[in-house]
Amino acid sequence: MSDVSKTKVVAVTVTYNVDHRFEIALKSYLDQVDLVVIVDNSNSSDAQALLRQIVEADGKRVKLIQNGENFGLAKAQNIGISTALDEQADWVLLMDDDSSAEKQMVSLLIEASQHYNLAAETAILVPQLQEQGVKREARYVVSPYGQFRQPLFGIDDFSQKSVLQNLYIAISSGSLIKADLFREIGLIRESFNIDYLDVDFCLRAIDKGYRIVAVRDAVLLHNLGAQTEHQFLGRRFWAWNHSAKRRFTIYRNRTRIWREYLFRFPGFIVYDVLATLQDLFRILMFEENRATKLKAIIRGVGTGLFGTGLSKQPPDSSMTHHTSYKNKV
Repeated sequence: MSDVSKTKVVAVTVTYNVDHRFEIALKSYLDQVDLVVIVDNSNSSDAQALLRQIVEADGKRVKLIQNGENFGLAKAQNIGISTALDEQADWVLLMDDDSSAEKQMVSLLIEASQHYNLAAETAILVPQLQEQGVKREARYVVSPYGQFRQPLFGIDDFSQKSVLQNLYIAISSGSLIKADLFREIGLIRESFNIDYLDVDFCLRAIDKGYRIVAVRDAVLLHNLGAQTEHQFLGRRFWAWNHSAKRRFTIYRNRTRIWREYLFRFPGFIVYDVLATLQDLFRILMFEENRATKLKAIIRGVGTGLFGTGLSKQPPDSSMTHHTSYKNKV
């Protein structure tokens, strides 16, 4: 059961061809929530059978929905979120299939909403991210003084702070979201499919007057994939090493965000443009297949800015998790 007795928390986890490591991740938050809804995008019969075995072991605490193919992250999340709403959840916890929660992560997030002097309209609470295999401090993009409509942004961390308020964005994994927020602003926009879908959801929430808060003592162990660390002029850089196809999707969706939110959230757009320049630098300096990736980026920018070809593309095996949006500048 949930650690907070009067609050019903339903976790939603999208899986894709997982192995036994997923069982370890699942157990890290299974006892912290009332129900886990697993939406499985696996196309491997072995992975599908493994998930059925895991669910049978955990009985009524886990509900498994198997799509039989890869529906993409956004559509699968919406299937899980809709199920959580049908289960009368008060809060929905979104988790990646390779993320783990430290003890009391969920209860600490809920308690923060009750015990700190937070804005009454706080609707998304997120934990401190501890990235596996990468040594760097969790940092977040914030709006100074909560002035979201101004062309301002800041980068903040938990130095001498228990909570960080006025976040622009947060990755979906580990996010604890009020169920009523989905009922008011809608579910995840499936046309984004994967990258920037959480950015879009966060900005839509802020646009309706809601707030995002990060909580230091609640900790999520998060895996950001095949990053590599590099040194240049005495500074450390991390290359993401995404495929060209993934680069197309990232830049299509990022420039779509610019087009749709420039006049509502200019501060975030300024941040993301600067993050783009740094991203391009990393690709040119440290990654392989530069020419192919740059061509994909150019196509993605054109699609995102001019609005052609925004219909959903079939997901591929490289598109199962989204990018993290901190530590870019």
